[in-house]
Amino acid sequence: MRPACFLLLIAVLFTGAVDLSAAAIPPATTTLRLKVDNVRSARGTIWVGIYEGEHDFLDRHKARLEHVRVDAEGAAYIELVGLVVGKRYAFGLFHDLNDNGDLDTNWLGLPAEPWGFTGEVRTRLRLPYFDEVAFRLSSTQSTTSVALRMI
Repeated sequence: MRPACFLLLIAVLFTGAVDLSAAAIPPATTTLRLKVDNVRSARGTIWVGIYEGEHDFLDRHKARLEHVRVDAEGAAYIELVGLVVGKRYAFGLFHDLNDNGDLDTNWLGLPAEPWGFTGEVRTRLRLPYFDEVAFRLSSTQSTTSVALRMI
C-alpha cells in the first residue's frame, strides 16, 4: 500500500467518516412469557397487541398481534418471542369470547368482553395513553402479567 493511501485511510477512520464499531451488531432480543390472569371462561381466544410507541398504539393494523386459544379458566400463557431488550412496549389485550376477531362493545361503546393493559390504567372513562401503560423490557425480565377486567 502506498504511504499516501495509507495515511488517507487512517485519516478517514479517525475522523469518524466510517463507523466500524456499529457494523451490523443486532440488538439483543428475548422471549417474554405473558401471564393473563382472571380468565373467567374456558372458550375463545386471547388476543395481544404489542405496541412500540404512540405511532402504533391501539392501531390493530400497525400492531404486532399474538394470540392463544383459551381452554381453561384461571390463567393463560403466551410466549412473546423476539422482543428487543431495553425497548419500551405496551400490551393491550382482550378475551375474544365469541371468536369474531373483534373486541365487542355495548351500546355505549364500552367493552363487552374482558380486556387489559400492561401498567395501571388511570381511568375507565377513556382509553389509556401509551406512556401510561408502557414498560421498558429489561434483560432480566422473563415474565410479566396482566389481569383481564370488565367494565
